[in-house]
Amino acid sequence: MKHVEEIIESMEYIITLKEKNMKNWEEIFPSFNSLARESYKELKKFNMIEDMKKILSYVKPLNMLPPERQTKRLHNLKTSLIDLKNKYLISQTTNIKENKLNLFTDIKYIKHVGTKRSNLLKNLNIENIYDALYTAPRDWEDRRKVKTIYNISDGETALIVGKVANMDEVNINKGLKIINFSINDGTGIMTISFFNQDYIKNYLKKDTICAFYGKAEYNFGQKQMKSPDFQILENKNNLQNKIIPIYPLTSGISQNIMRKIMKQINPQIYYLEEFLPDKFIKTFNLLNINQRLTGIHEPKSSYHIKKSLITFKYEEIFLFEYAILNSKKKIKKHLKGYSKNINGELSKIYINNLNFKLTNAQKRAHIEIREDMKKESPMNRLLQGDVGSGKTAVAEISIIDNFEAGFQSALMVPTSVLAKQQYQKIKLNLEKINIKTELLIGETKEKEKKEIKDKLKNGEIDLIIGTHAIIQNDVEFKKLGLIIIDEQHRFGVNQRLSLIQKGSSPDILVMTATPIPRTLALTLYGDLDVSIIDEMPSGRKKVKTILNSDNNLKNIYDFIKDELKKENQAFFIYPLIEESEAIDLKNAKDMHEQISKIFSDYNVGLLHGKMKSVEKNEIMEKFSKKEINILVSTTVIEVGVDIPDATVMVIEHADRFGLSQLHQLRGRVGRSNKQSYCFLTTSSNISKETKTKLTQFSANNDGFKVSEIDLKWRGPGKFFGTQQHGIPDFKFIDITEDLKIIEEVKKYIEQDNILDDKKIIQEIKMRFKNSTELIKAI
Repeated sequence: MKHVEEIIESMEYIITLKEKNMKNWEEIFPSFNSLARESYKELKKFNMIEDMKKILSYVKPLNMLPPERQTKRLHNLKTSLIDLKNKYLISQTTNIKENKLNLFTDIKYIKHVGTKRSNLLKNLNIENIYDALYTAPRDWEDRRKVKTIYNISDGETALIVGKVANMDEVNINKGLKIINFSINDGTGIMTISFFNQDYIKNYLKKDTICAFYGKAEYNFGQKQMKSPDFQILENKNNLQNKIIPIYPLTSGISQNIMRKIMKQINPQIYYLEEFLPDKFIKTFNLLNINQRLTGIHEPKSSYHIKKSLITFKYEEIFLFEYAILNSKKKIKKHLKGYSKNINGELSKIYINNLNFKLTNAQKRAHIEIREDMKKESPMNRLLQGDVGSGKTAVAEISIIDNFEAGFQSALMVPTSVLAKQQYQKIKLNLEKINIKTELLIGETKEKEKKEIKDKLKNGEIDLIIGTHAIIQNDVEFKKLGLIIIDEQHRFGVNQRLSLIQKGSSPDILVMTATPIPRTLALTLYGDLDVSIIDEMPSGRKKVKTILNSDNNLKNIYDFIKDELKKENQAFFIYPLIEESEAIDLKNAKDMHEQISKIFSDYNVGLLHGKMKSVEKNEIMEKFSKKEINILVSTTVIEVGVDIPDATVMVIEHADRFGLSQLHQLRGRVGRSNKQSYCFLTTSSNISKETKTKLTQFSANNDGFKVSEIDLKWRGPGKFFGTQQHGIPDFKFIDITEDLKIIEEVKKYIEQDNILDDKKIIQEIKMRFKNSTELIKAI
């Protein structure tokens, strides 16, 4: 089939030359005709003669046609070649007589597997037939064309077929034996070498005809292949020259075993029912489920692989967007909708009394939010902005507008430390306009909790700030009109639903300091409208980020002492709380002792996730009041902590953090008009790849750019947090490179109104079973 593919590709190439004006009309027919004559045997073998005749008759009069008809005919010819590809280069569905198995049949019951191998396959997330079918090969080897030994090049990976001429063994030492076979194909001799594989002598006997696939090397003029794949042939006609998949492996499962297992499973492809709508497949010219799965496991051509992979991109993002839009529909069911009467007088007073001017981006976001709140349909909006861009100020104005309209507000944040800090700051800002604010967190005393809940129910509280505690069943509101959720990526769709159901039709504003490109935000937060604050307040200086080896720590300590003399403060961040036997890394507890000795003239505090909330709050309060000069911490300070005089952050083992997490941490300094610094320290032997990644981060203060870099390095599942948000680790779609496909699919689903299809929902549950929030949402 290789020749058929080359013939069609050659025809496409001729058309490309014409389009680039490198061929004229008079050359088109002779070129096609010459190609047909040279390939006559191949065309006849695959019954392509009639198709080729039609193409030649279509091309022959081209140079005699007027220009507009020539152009149209050339366009139609390109379409015809695509039809030829689909006809000859893609496997067509055929009837098969294998026993139909349940898709969720445990993989251990498949021939060549068993209990031991099934446990190993779990490392590849393969537990049943369905998982195996959707385990895409990482590459493919094209073994369709046999090369002669005479023509094979140094370094070329190729298939040769020859006869075993002789064999010899070389014992290098006790631990190494090399077995060399001389292979003759009539054009030359090649040495095939195997290492410590005595059993191969039982197969490759003198005069045996074999096919070998491997990389050719020239050693002192002698052509050689080391440890190639081989197939013993009764004669040359038995050769299985086809495209072979290369699967991802785990220890204990070889490529040969994996292929044997897949060979047992592949016949089940023909029993699978299509779940993608026919119209969707036709609109984007995709392959059906049998063709696309066959295209990765038993491809007929390189074109079949390419077409299958494109189809899987469309399929995968279709399922994801379908789930997201389905959750949007589910949320809307709980929202009745009404408009709010907001004249803006109170927010005007607040804005005029600020000690800074709102940026244009903040003003724009506020207008978008207010206009949503005035509509009958409830707001469902994402407010996205970089660290320190002023999202909290916009949230406060929204709370004031909601209060003016006669409604209560709820602000939910991920941690009690942040909740307490937000409470202290926002209460002070809003009490000037008589907004009554209370705090409700896990450690709030029971008596106080009861009083707060009673006041909420009676409407005596205008704003409640808290953690998950405010979505408990016994928390009731008199007239909840606005819900603000800080750090959207930490709360799933279901948690949003819990809050929404506490109000008759509340407006929803979710905020995140994890910036991602707008198009991507619109795609991933499909159930939300998006506002972006892409401008920083004036007067802020960019944080200088410096990548250092941990051998340079003494210089960093000296630098920090100078900053402390200026009455500034510093952070030291560590990936671990305490010493670990499994990982040899510095930890916060031990380093707190060391840093306390190094900076003995200053107060050094310790903060980590295992502390009780009361302790955390106490430490943060002391740091905020400058009773603590240096804070040694884990990533518990990643979000929202605001210390204006903190000008230095040292992040040790920086290579252990994601770039977006590093950006969040870095955002704890540089929160005033003072110049701030972030030192990233690593060991001197980090990989080149890691050094490149951290260098790219150091050069970028823009969170949107940082997130793009992080997304490319880590992939979406790890970037967003699969469990929290429901973003899966996609196997086919690249959400940074395939935005056009994502936008096309999203638009198609929105316009075609195909939600609530049971077959599609079942497929989503099977495909994204590890993305718990996504599954619950549908």
